[in-house]
Amino acid sequence: MNKKNIRAVLFDFDGTLTVPGLIDFLAIKKEIECPVSSPILEFIASLPSARQRRAAAVLERYEDKAAETARPNEGAEALVLFLKRRGFRLGILTRNRRRSIVVALKNFRKISADDFAVIVTREDARKLKPHPDGVLFAARRLKVVPREMAMVGDYVFDIEAGRLAGALTVFLESNHTTKWPDPPADFSIRRLDELRSVFLR
Repeated sequence: MNKKNIRAVLFDFDGTLTVPGLIDFLAIKKEIECPVSSPILEFIASLPSARQRRAAAVLERYEDKAAETARPNEGAEALVLFLKRRGFRLGILTRNRRRSIVVALKNFRKISADDFAVIVTREDARKLKPHPDGVLFAARRLKVVPREMAMVGDYVFDIEAGRLAGALTVFLESNHTTKWPDPPADFSIRRLDELRSVFLR
């Protein structure tokens, strides 16, 4: 994958642009009786309708709390502004819902939702990460082909979705990382500001 061809950057949100660890996924799983090994959204979708509504309400309660207390990850705002100055088209791809992203971004001081050409949430994508549908949807909105886009995220689903779509992939590791992508991402970083050298043209 040639990083010199990259014209757009698609970011995961929670744990990537925000500080990691704000959403207690294990607590959510315990409350809705989701197996530890199962993704929460897919588990909720498999439930009978009445139980599905109750489980969704629990998830949204945790998401709302995380959004209200969200703060930008170290270097996130400076990186977004740097990439915009360099002419990159920017987007967000998340398994969260739009309301949470809008609320969380209000806690950012230097950037806002207006700095992103597209924000793809679980209300927009037909199939969620790790399926590539959201990446491909974002590429169309950003008017690039997937190989001209990078997918940046802190979870294996981000890397799998980007790889399946044909995008360059960047894995952001942190002290909260519990699972690494296999095969690995095209690039692995520990801090967002390391992306400056990855995308420097």
